[in-house]
Parts: sequence; C-alpha cells; structure tokens
Amino acid sequence: MPTVTHMASPGRIHCEKCLSIPMPRKHNFPYVTLLIGCIVLIINRLPSVAEWLQFDRSAILHGELWRIVTGHLTHWSSSHLFWDILVFLVLAGIIEWFSRKQLLVFIAAASFFLSLLVFIGLPEMNYYRGLSGLDSGLFIVLLVMIYRMKARGRRFLQQLPYVVLGSLFFGKSVFELLTARTLFVDPSELFLPVPLAHIGGIFIGLVISRLFWFQAETCRE
Repeated sequence: MPTVTHMASPGRIHCEKCLSIPMPRKHNFPYVTLLIGCIVLIINRLPSVAEWLQFDRSAILHGELWRIVTGHLTHWSSSHLFWDILVFLVLAGIIEWFSRKQLLVFIAAASFFLSLLVFIGLPEMNYYRGLSGLDSGLFIVLLVMIYRMKARGRRFLQQLPYVVLGSLFFGKSVFELLTARTLFVDPSELFLPVPLAHIGGIFIGLVISRLFWFQAETCRE
C-alpha cells in the first residue's frame, strides 16, 4: 500500500507509486493548448511550411520522419482549419485545466500512433492533414474525465448519458468507415475525413484515460 510522502503544492499529492494526482482545487492555465493553437494558425498562413510539415508517405519513406508528428498541425483549407482548431481549443483547454500531464501524454501518443495507423492501414493515402483524429481522442479523454468526477459510482441513470455519448460518437466513426459516407461534412469540400484516424483517436483516448484512472486508483489504495 503506497504511502503519502509529502504535499508537493496546494492541490497535488505525491506518493511512492505515482508522480501526482490532480485535485479539483488545482487548475492549470491552458497555455500549452494556446501555444499549439497559435502554431497551427501560423502554419496555415505559410503554405510552403505546411507542405514541408504535412504527412507525405513518400517523404517519410525517404527519411523525413518529423512529418509523422507534424502532419496533424497542417490543414487543407480555412474551413478545415476552423472546425479542427475550434474543437481542439475547447477540448484540449478543458483537459489541460484539470490535468496538463494527461493532455501532453495523449498528444504525444496520438500524434505518433495515428500517423502510424494511417501509414499502415491506408496504403493508398499519400497525404494526410488535420487535427480531427486528435480531436476524436480528446473528446473521449474529456468524457471519461468528467465521468470520473461527476458520475462514477452513482446510479445507472446518472452514468447513462456518458455511455450514450461515447457510443454515438464511436458509432458515427464506424458508420463513416464502413460506408465511405460522411454525416456532417459536405462532400464538395477540398478534403474528406479519415474515419480510421477518428476511430484510432477514440481508442488511444480510452487507453490514456484508463492508464491515468488506474494510476489514480493505485495511489488512493
């Protein structure tokens, strides 16, 4: 059974088996979220930089490995950018407010594994841009985070909305993957969503959420 060793700062407890447990009294200003948002906006204003950073299968095979991570920061059009960055700022900002560590771990893992999933699972896709895969995972991370704070251990009817929201979101992505049809995006756009990346983001979000959940439970035992 781990023992509490000291209070590191108001709102955080350090113990032998984890670095810290975010407590409701302690919040973080979302400067990481805002910094990433600013970088994305700047890249969108510099087309040559966007081309140098985008996921490019041929370039990656020739050693330009940074594109595996930076491709998520690039976008095809202003409307593509608008919706991606709006969702990212809202979801990531709230997550960082409660746990910057969880946000950073998720972004690092999702940036790499989502590109790897596209690279392996969609061999016909030569170029990929956008934050939507990360946004999908952020939605799940935030949903689980709110569930843990508000509904865990309560009656089934109080837990049901979280289950329904998660299931509908996952079902939407599966539908788009199986039918090659989009529910909310105009097919006349210059780009089309990549449902496989959305599903990948959902699973990565679940894995990261479960790891942090398990860490918190271990520290409370």
